[in-house]
Amino acid sequence: MFDDPSRPMPRPRLLSIGLVASRLAACAVDGPGDEAGLDGASDQTGPATGDGGDELEPSWRMLVDHGRWRADVDASEDPWPEHRPATVDCDGGWHRETDGIEIDTGACNYLLLQQPSPVAIEAGDPIRLRMWWQGLASLEPAQGHVAVLVDDELLWEELVPIPGPADVRSLEFPSPLSAPAGATITLHLHNHGYNTWHFHELAVLSGNDPSCKATPCD
Repeated sequence: MFDDPSRPMPRPRLLSIGLVASRLAACAVDGPGDEAGLDGASDQTGPATGDGGDELEPSWRMLVDHGRWRADVDASEDPWPEHRPATVDCDGGWHRETDGIEIDTGACNYLLLQQPSPVAIEAGDPIRLRMWWQGLASLEPAQGHVAVLVDDELLWEELVPIPGPADVRSLEFPSPLSAPAGATITLHLHNHGYNTWHFHELAVLSGNDPSCKATPCD
């Protein structure tokens, strides 16, 4: 027999289909997050984007990769030539650790390291810097000088009295400068005495293209 045309047709199961689609979309978007690594590569996921690709939220991007530091910096590139000793002896005086680099000033009388920044910096962008040092000893009163530059412009520096206790720097401050991806990051350190310093993290809170994390963007 044919169905009675006056009998109401069943309603489509739109609610169930909608729920399945939303769950699939959530699975596609919510991939595994980056774990906070000990080398300081924490919070390095890209910013969330809307359907139109507009960035919704900035994220912390690492400005240095501790595996990319180079020590073969020519004396002509030294921003503080007046601090530079006649003979620089730093072979074996610094090394990479799982959470940064360690500098032993008993084996390194002057440190100057460089590498290219993987991301751009805009003036006013929040900068995060973390480092620490063990108790600083010296037979005579002196100062330790640690500084970070970007393309020869000073990003941050501190003069640390020696002798002095172990201490930590965990700082956030607005960038005083702008620089493109690929700009040269310079780490400078010198002091009198046999001391141990540890440089852990340098990052910028930025909404730049996440594809710039590994290599500088065009």
